[in-house]
Amino acid sequence: MHNFQLSLYFDLQKTIRRSNFHRKYDLLFESLPMPQFPDRNTGPGRTGYSRYAMLKALIVMHLEEIKTVPRLIDYLNSRPILTEMCGFEMFKIPDESQFYRFKQKTPNSVFVDLHHQINQQLVDQGLVTLDTFIMDSKPVMAATRENNFKNSSRNCTKKDKKPKRNPAATLSYYSSQKDPENRKLFFWGYRTHVIVSKEGIPLVEITLPNNVTDERVAHRLIKKLKRLYRFKKNSIFIADKAYDCRELYNFIVDTMKGQAFIPLNPRNTQDEKFFSPNGTPLCEAGLEMKSAGIWTEGLRKRSKFRCPLKSSPSELCPTNNPRFANLYGCTANFDITDDARSQVQRGSDQFKEIYRQRQTVEQYFSRLGDREVEQTTHYKLRTVQNQMTIAHLSLSLVAAAAGILLKQPEKIRCYRTFADRTISKVA
Repeated sequence: MHNFQLSLYFDLQKTIRRSNFHRKYDLLFESLPMPQFPDRNTGPGRTGYSRYAMLKALIVMHLEEIKTVPRLIDYLNSRPILTEMCGFEMFKIPDESQFYRFKQKTPNSVFVDLHHQINQQLVDQGLVTLDTFIMDSKPVMAATRENNFKNSSRNCTKKDKKPKRNPAATLSYYSSQKDPENRKLFFWGYRTHVIVSKEGIPLVEITLPNNVTDERVAHRLIKKLKRLYRFKKNSIFIADKAYDCRELYNFIVDTMKGQAFIPLNPRNTQDEKFFSPNGTPLCEAGLEMKSAGIWTEGLRKRSKFRCPLKSSPSELCPTNNPRFANLYGCTANFDITDDARSQVQRGSDQFKEIYRQRQTVEQYFSRLGDREVEQTTHYKLRTVQNQMTIAHLSLSLVAAAAGILLKQPEKIRCYRTFADRTISKVA
């Protein structure tokens, strides 16, 4: 063997110091807390491979945007120094079944707790503040032929006909920027939900099937956020119109004592109506409608009006509206609930200025992976959840390495270049 080949292995520390790539992972692995699971098998059977090493390899897989485990194994085999930094013996990397078993058998709570430990360090160091939170979700496409857009017979309409190997996957859609003529693309899969700080650090996350609404998950994540980080009163919660739900406003404002900055969803607003000088709504024929009382549905209170001609059997609708045949004819409902949702001043400069911070979560999802939709090669929900938790964990780990070890808080979101430096500074 030639001398230049031997020197590569004899001076590992010098190589790490001089290589930005290896220095990055040296810092990341130094920032990684000790996971709360045994490193190797202590029961019957073989000792097996290091689980800590497999976790480090999966962090590499995410940050290097490697799509499959076989590609990851090839990648590590071509980089023996990185392989040893992960904790594997040189050229002795587990086969893909070991990685799949590790992802599938490890409880998701293990990775969630590890993620929280990293974030708590960032909070304690003042690198992450707990006064502004941004909520959003991103689609995760399941591993099934039903998601192959070239498959002319794929199922994208029947919700009850699920893919055989993806029992937890559900049918939904995401907005595509690449296909302006067909902006909504239907797919089978999941959504990864996250709350990030205003610095762009993921604080809490969860991945669930598509049919769980953003608003329902938001309740769950905010409760978890409160339990883990104990944020104070008047904290700001920012979200897009998918979270425009009366119950969520009341939960944030009344229960969590926070402030909600969420725009109105057109689907949740009433159609434009016209009124008489007395303030009574007018029907399509221009007649003043009659009051039909006030009724309550859950937390909502509405004032109801009906057709004025229905009280006289001989009268007919001047416009021949087909709804005239109904018991009350045309009706109009007005929401008169005085709650947190109705009190938001969405036209104010303050609302516009604060809501502008929502771009932080869009930038975060760009760093997380593919801009429009994540993809998975796994079939079980727990495995998909572990994949996404490790992905979120990896970006918090970058912030810890840049902000705590390097003392460079301005680089906590630079997941590719936070460890870069010139050779002249190292020599």
